[in-house]
Amino acid sequence: MGTPKQDPPLPRDAPSGPPSRPSSTLACLSPASEYEEALHNLEEAGTREVHWPTAGASDIEFQILTTKQMANTPGITQGVTTKRPNYQTPLKSVMLPPKDEASMLLDYYVKHVDELQHVLFVPHLRTVMEKLYANLHQRLSIAYGQLALLLTVFASSAAMFSHFSCDRIAQFPPSSAAHASLVWANSALEVMEFSRRTAAGGLEEIQAAILMAFLLYHVEGFSARSRRLFAGAISTARDMGLHKLDATPSQSSNSPKAADPVDIEIQRRVWWHVVATDWLLGLSGGPQEGTYFIQPRHFRVNMPLNINDSDLMYRRPLVERPSSEPTTMSYYIQRIKLADICRCVVDVMPMFNVSLTSLDYQQIIELDGKFEAFLDDLPIFFKIDDKSRRETEGIMRDNPNINIQRYALGMIARTRRCKLHQPFLIRRSVESHYTYSREISLSSARCVIHLKRLVEKEFDSVLLANVKMTGVVYHVFMATIVLVMDLCFNKNEGDDDKRKAEVREACAILEEAAGQSSLAREFLNSLMDILRKHKVHLHHLPPEAASKTEIKQPDAQNAPGLAAPDVELLQNFFPAQDTGRNYLSDFDAIWTDYVELGPNMDMPEWDNLFADLDSRFTVSETVTQGRDPSHKVPRMG
Repeated sequence: MGTPKQDPPLPRDAPSGPPSRPSSTLACLSPASEYEEALHNLEEAGTREVHWPTAGASDIEFQILTTKQMANTPGITQGVTTKRPNYQTPLKSVMLPPKDEASMLLDYYVKHVDELQHVLFVPHLRTVMEKLYANLHQRLSIAYGQLALLLTVFASSAAMFSHFSCDRIAQFPPSSAAHASLVWANSALEVMEFSRRTAAGGLEEIQAAILMAFLLYHVEGFSARSRRLFAGAISTARDMGLHKLDATPSQSSNSPKAADPVDIEIQRRVWWHVVATDWLLGLSGGPQEGTYFIQPRHFRVNMPLNINDSDLMYRRPLVERPSSEPTTMSYYIQRIKLADICRCVVDVMPMFNVSLTSLDYQQIIELDGKFEAFLDDLPIFFKIDDKSRRETEGIMRDNPNINIQRYALGMIARTRRCKLHQPFLIRRSVESHYTYSREISLSSARCVIHLKRLVEKEFDSVLLANVKMTGVVYHVFMATIVLVMDLCFNKNEGDDDKRKAEVREACAILEEAAGQSSLAREFLNSLMDILRKHKVHLHHLPPEAASKTEIKQPDAQNAPGLAAPDVELLQNFFPAQDTGRNYLSDFDAIWTDYVELGPNMDMPEWDNLFADLDSRFTVSETVTQGRDPSHKVPRMG
């Protein structure tokens, strides 16, 4: 019998004590940067873009049609789809404007739309457009991300055109522009989806998603479609590594692979725009409220520089200007600071109001102090008091975009400040230590109404101001909710006549906007619906008015040259028809019911009413999509 086979010796424990210092030879052969790069490449195996199956480029064809030609072609709403012999998949047609119209649309975007959504470097975009049309002419391949971006720019400009009759630009009468915007918007969405399926995302895909979400925001609110676009932009930005732009010193100008500082700066702008939007939406009504995607400890990206676009010159160092000097980026830097405050609020506030009793109210006071400090520290050209506006008249003449940005920033900040105090506003009547929240809520809401009136006085066209201001109708609506709730619930505060006058003024603004914006009509209708849902009966309304209010839609003759099926899709581009409906009379009928009902409602019921009104800004697209689940035409208005 032989000797039994022995088991292999167990591995010894690592020696105790500090590790020995690596030799200089090893350090030279394996620098940390090379080690990290190799490890990174190995870990990313299996995450690279290899699509299966892959649709061919021949699945999309291109047509050049003028805006008027598109309007006069029956049935065109989202591009032509034709069957191909011996192919199972249809051929998608993307319609583009002629190059001269494209240049005009781009110029209009830069002048009238870009100021509140500045994520493009215009010189580069012009180069992209020149190359795209040259490739079309030579039948060369097209970069679909760049195509989607240009289509979104065209759709945004045409949407603005659709609200005006501009004799100087005969190519874009309102009805034709409305139709073209719808076609280009749908084509952009189709191309973005095609690009997502067939190629790795790039910066243009992110920019296109941001711009399209911005357009849909004004059309249908922050709907599910807008939220999906935004979430996709975040995912693509991470895939590109934008969240690590400034993570390592190896991205220096001495590195042979380093990008030009201009390109890096544009990427910083895009990343921070996505971040700021994410954090702002965390303090807005809707399913995403109380949450955000991007944690500040999960990215390393420097803040954008306070510089003008004219300072961005390739192969030259970028020199930042002082914050007291207005630049192209002044508004966006302040927007980031405001968004960071909103993130702090989301981190503190409970997601459900039933948990408010466990919250230290002193934390609310401290968070409000952040809003107060933000407003106090704003550069003078962003402050809204009379003295600051007088002293900055010269700045506004030289920088007209700053003026609209001032009012946008003021409304956004005060609406979010209202959101901080909203749960405590209606509790003031039973818990007096919430008086501070009531005072701040009312002053902020009144300021929003005041800003809206200033916009009307300072701009040539109230309609233009309504279209250009970011969610101005939403901000007025949220201010109206605060004023209404205070009047109804805090009924022992006195000054009832004055407070009723304030509410009537706010409602009058919404009623004025209802003739121009389907969102304003939606807000008014939603307010009525929610009051009825919460058993606020309108005694003075006729029986037929107790059902959901519907606005009469334009007839086909209001949009000459359009086929009948397209009129319904375009209806919200046009001012509402006079229905004889007086919303203020409805509100007059509500006051008595509200004031009588208010003290009898439990706190959770009022919280639910707040939440219902708040969320109406995020669900309006369901009305359109419910008509036909396969229909992907955005609801424009």
